[in-house]
Amino acid sequence: MKIQVNARRLTLTKALTQYVKRRLKFALGPQFDHVTRVDVTLSDINGPKGGEDKRCQMLLKIKGQGEVVIEDTHSHLYAAIDRAASRASQTATKRIERLRHKAKRIKTAVQGLQKSKRDRYLAEDFEEHSMSIGAV
Repeated sequence: MKIQVNARRLTLTKALTQYVKRRLKFALGPQFDHVTRVDVTLSDINGPKGGEDKRCQMLLKIKGQGEVVIEDTHSHLYAAIDRAASRASQTATKRIERLRHKAKRIKTAVQGLQKSKRDRYLAEDFEEHSMSIGAV
C-alpha cells in the first residue's frame, strides 16, 4: 500500500506525515493486501479565521473497485485525520466483503453450470451407449 500525503494552506511537518501514515497503516491493516494506494490531502479551508475548517480528504484505490473518497472536517486536524481513517477502514472493509461475496456467488454459479453440463453430457452418453447395446 502506497500512502501519499499532501497539504494545502498549511505546513506539512514530518511528524504530521508520520502520524497520517501510522494511523492509516493501523486502520487499514486487515485490508492491506486489497488497498493499493491512499492519497491524503490535508487542508485549512478558512485559513487563520478559525472554526471547523481543518479538512482531511482521503482517496483510496481498492483492487477490483474504483476510487473511494472519504472526507472529514473538524476544528482539530488530528481529529479529522482519525475520523477519516476510521471511516476509510469501515468503507474498505464493506467494499472488500462485497467483492468476496460476489466472487463466491459467481463461483457457485459456475460450479452449478459445470455440474449441469456434466450431467447433461453423461445422460447423452448413457443414452447413446444404451442405444448401441440394445441394437446389438
